[in-house]
Amino acid sequence: MKRCFAAFFAIIMLACFIFGACTNSGPHGEVVPTPEPQNSPAETVPAGTENTPVPTPASTEKTEADVAFEEIAEEIFISTIISDGLTFHQMCVDPASYDIEEEDIERGWGEVSYETSMEGYAENDAILEELTSIDRTKLSAANRIAYDNLMEAIGLTNELRDYYYYDEPLTPFNGAQTMLPLIMTMYEINTAEDAENYIILLEDMPRYIGQIAAFEREKAAHGLFMTENALDQVISSCNKFIDEGSSCFLIGYFEDVLDGAPFTLTESEKSSLLDRSRSCVLNGIIPAYRDLAETLDSLRGSCRPMKGAAERSEDEKRYYELQLKSEAALNASADKIAQLLDSYSEKMLSKLIAIMMQDPSAASIFGNQISSGDPETDIAYLKRLIENCYPAIPEQKIDFVTIPDAVADDFSPAAYLISAFDDPSRNVVMFNPTADNRTMLFTLAHECFPGHLYQTQYFRNSTVPLVQQALAPTAYLEGWAVFSELMVAGMASKYNTNACLVEQYNDILCNIMIPAYISIMVNCEGWQEAEIRDYLIGFGLNDDDYVDILREYAVDVPLYFFNYAMGFVNTYRIYEKVKPQSDSELLSFFESYLGAGPCYYDILNEKFGVK
Repeated sequence: MKRCFAAFFAIIMLACFIFGACTNSGPHGEVVPTPEPQNSPAETVPAGTENTPVPTPASTEKTEADVAFEEIAEEIFISTIISDGLTFHQMCVDPASYDIEEEDIERGWGEVSYETSMEGYAENDAILEELTSIDRTKLSAANRIAYDNLMEAIGLTNELRDYYYYDEPLTPFNGAQTMLPLIMTMYEINTAEDAENYIILLEDMPRYIGQIAAFEREKAAHGLFMTENALDQVISSCNKFIDEGSSCFLIGYFEDVLDGAPFTLTESEKSSLLDRSRSCVLNGIIPAYRDLAETLDSLRGSCRPMKGAAERSEDEKRYYELQLKSEAALNASADKIAQLLDSYSEKMLSKLIAIMMQDPSAASIFGNQISSGDPETDIAYLKRLIENCYPAIPEQKIDFVTIPDAVADDFSPAAYLISAFDDPSRNVVMFNPTADNRTMLFTLAHECFPGHLYQTQYFRNSTVPLVQQALAPTAYLEGWAVFSELMVAGMASKYNTNACLVEQYNDILCNIMIPAYISIMVNCEGWQEAEIRDYLIGFGLNDDDYVDILREYAVDVPLYFFNYAMGFVNTYRIYEKVKPQSDSELLSFFESYLGAGPCYYDILNEKFGVK
């Protein structure tokens, strides 16, 4: 039986295997200055505990509960990876490795409809009923963690059942209009069958884009359309792609692939594939983007005011609060999340000021180059930094690619493309040619070692249940990556560790923590420009442009920062609780932390005794 979680769009699955860096700049590349030391708060560090030991492996004998749970988990895992053609291609190389039948695979983009969404929620209910019939106490330790994560994931998702039209796939930054064509250039083509399935996705894209356009019309009819500011940016993104015309990067990408194909095609077969690709882009996808842009522009009169959720309606505020829990991977109130963000913002500022007072030279060299200028050299350095305090993983091959110029303005500085479950050998890191590479070392720490690539490969080479890996909370993954940057900053003596830490505390504070906190205040408390400015003054950050852009993000991309901000806060809280003091203690901590697999933070906090 097919298993799936309720999800509004297949494009949401992109978040499951693309992890973008949020480093040293805001989403549009705005570099924020180091805060001036004003009203320095006192730093309080919770008392540490003895390092958490690595658990002793449990018996391999399976109980009836284990068998029942693993059957459900396998069905959910398979349903997740076959949910659309792109996800399947990225997550699974050989269908036979998971006994997947070809007729069960969705080769297109899936469906965007209210009915499909409700079917997903009904399936969630059925899964919950089966899970609750299992005696959790009879599960193995690993299955118990996976079980708890599934229960929380379904529970948080089901809370959004009545908010279908509140979701927004077309955002100014990393929206579907940008991600759909970009991700197609990451489609690995090694066989003639791969080439055919790529064309199938291209041919299905106009239909899918049309369904998104229809969804936006329905949103407008419900009074839930985007703001005019967001509308202008989304239409601009569409027009950039439209203006590519016959020079569209999708056409060039496929031509380059077939020219260097590791498989044999006759001239007739190659010509046919190229003609289909070119025709699909020029006669299908670009016209679909033009129709989407025209549809959006026709809805301009339905644009919502530039106000936070609290000022728009109680329902919108409630949706924001529910989504906040999912984005933070923490089943906590908005007030609790705000309190954590505020507290740890003060802590980051306190640490930053302490370094500058102790070592004034660290501030004087703020803005220096923190990179060799060569990704491979930087990665070799990162691997040397972590070799004694992180668990070893197999040697990795990395392919570096450049994001097309047509979508670069709307994309992260860099991103890691996650590897397949049954063949984790391919790691792809995408670079944005418009990004500032001054701190490339931190970007590569986030994306590669010890960030996303390292963590992904650790799990792929572990016994963590596949369903737990496939449904990993994004906040958990991004929290690890941001924390990885900070760890590297404290080790990178080649670039002056104090200067590196100043860079990182500044970045985490100004470009992650504060924007997330302001978003809660705007959307839950109705903060206006004056309240934002008053709060920022305490950090020495009252620049007009910074105030304006924070308010814009809070309204138009209100949840963007929470994967990073709350992921980091919760990872850091656990690290503080354990408080490892040496390389060996760090190694033991990371083995224990990673050994639990990707988790919601309620589960990890309980494991490590964090209140």
